[in-house]
Amino acid sequence: MHEIGKNPKAGGRFKNDYSLVCINAIRRSLLGWKVTNPPVILHYKFFESKKGKKRDVSNIFSLCAKFFEDALQKCGTIENDNPEWIENFTTEFHWIDGDPYIEIEIEERGKK
Repeated sequence: MHEIGKNPKAGGRFKNDYSLVCINAIRRSLLGWKVTNPPVILHYKFFESKKGKKRDVSNIFSLCAKFFEDALQKCGTIENDNPEWIENFTTEFHWIDGDPYIEIEIEERGKK
């Protein structure tokens, strides 16, 4: 993340790298599933290392949400990442021993 301030192209590479991680995870987990009854609520569960407890959780969430929601759109899981398709989100943070990971659940709410 510190590379972004050092090189003007580093931000684009950073976004591309992590977007690809999200795209691969979506393809591997959802196997082509698409939202048929929008909007959805995205439930983010972050399992962060206890060593990283000094990090700003809003920065962790906002970066993840941006990359993941863009990846959902690129994969065709949702048509758009606007409020018609993503109504809301929830976040949970858990502090664990070991490597960090993220779980994301997609809840279809349907048109009201």
